[in-house]
Amino acid sequence: METTPPAPEGSIINESEIEYVSYSGEHHLPLIMRLVDEELSEPYSIFTYRYFVYLWPNLSFLAFHNGKCIGTVISKMGEHRNTFRGYIAMLVVLKPYRHKGIGSKCVGDIWSCVAATELVTRSIKVMMESGCEEV
Repeated sequence: METTPPAPEGSIINESEIEYVSYSGEHHLPLIMRLVDEELSEPYSIFTYRYFVYLWPNLSFLAFHNGKCIGTVISKMGEHRNTFRGYIAMLVVLKPYRHKGIGSKCVGDIWSCVAATELVTRSIKVMMESGCEEV
């Protein structure tokens, strides 16, 4: 599943080539950990990942290109200063896939004409549907 080489520099990725999936179990955890370890400077223990994906699995999404995991967003929701708030904890897209228009789009409803990545949009949508007053 992880054998596809990264997108070549300057290549155009068609939105239809990217598959977005919800976190659906322990088999996704190593993919998320690899992305974060490769792309972010702050190391996290497995307990940090599990804290987010076990308590808020519906707010975690992964992006795949030709079977290769190329991005993820990890989020949570909860009370904060008397407000039900959503929080994006980790957002990672592999460097060769950045700035290629993956998921950039205008979305409807209250997010009308706001450019956002599809990963973040999906997480925010679930937060709002779940009653978050702030994100």
